[in-house]
Order: sequence, then structure tokens, then C-alpha cells
Amino acid sequence: MSSLYRFVKNSLRQSPARTFEMYRKLDDAKWGRLVGTDELGNRYYENLEERYGRERWYIPGAKRSEMDASQVPPRWHSWLHRSTDEVPKATAEEDAAAMHRPKWMAYPHYENLTGTKRANVTYNTVRTKIEAWQPSAAVRE
Repeated sequence: MSSLYRFVKNSLRQSPARTFEMYRKLDDAKWGRLVGTDELGNRYYENLEERYGRERWYIPGAKRSEMDASQVPPRWHSWLHRSTDEVPKATAEEDAAAMHRPKWMAYPHYENLTGTKRANVTYNTVRTKIEAWQPSAAVRE
């Protein structure tokens, strides 16, 4: 399909407000069936009429300036990339129980906080092994 035809066709299938939101967050006009949401507010869609590789997508729950790829939980990432066709459950605990996974796999997903105020900062508790050289100037006569 040509991109203009696709844009017009998908824009007419939904409200103008939803088309604007899709275009603002994805830079594309898409239309599809809502499959589910996750604990971070991301909404996942599927449209099997689209070509392979474009049939699954998500709308981030965060503002555009705060969007990050690490905000997609691993169970939804595997669904988006067609590693599995099973739609994940509402919470990680329900999903782990349904898939018969160990309890440690049901921990909640956290986004990557690098570069933010909440980033993990390490500090050294070991005494330095090398002392910095301090040059001293001798007075000349």
C-alpha cells in the first residue's frame, strides 16, 4: 500500500483525536484491535491486515519526551517481536503463574533509570592503592 493511501484509510477508521495521538506518538497513522495494557500504561495493538513486521505495535503511556524502549516489559517485548503468540496477562504475577514460570520471574519490571536523578550511583569503599603525586617546587638560590 502507498503511504498516503494507508494514512487516509487508517485515519478514517477512528476518531480524529485518536488519529492525532497515534501520529504524535508513532509518526504513523495506524488502526488495530486493542490487545492489552501493562502496568506502565502502555497499550498494545494488533492489525493482521498490515504487512509482516508492522502488525503489532504499542502506544507508550509516558509523554513523548519521557518515552524509552526500556519501558516495555519483557513479556510484552516477546509478544511484540513474535517470539510468542500468547498475549500476556494483566500483571507479571498472573503471567508467571499461567506460563508455569518460577517465582523469581514474576518480579515487576522497572525501566532503565540511567541518566535520571534516580539512577544507581556506585561509590568506592576501598582505600586507594596509589597516591597521587604532588609536585613540590624547590626554591632556587
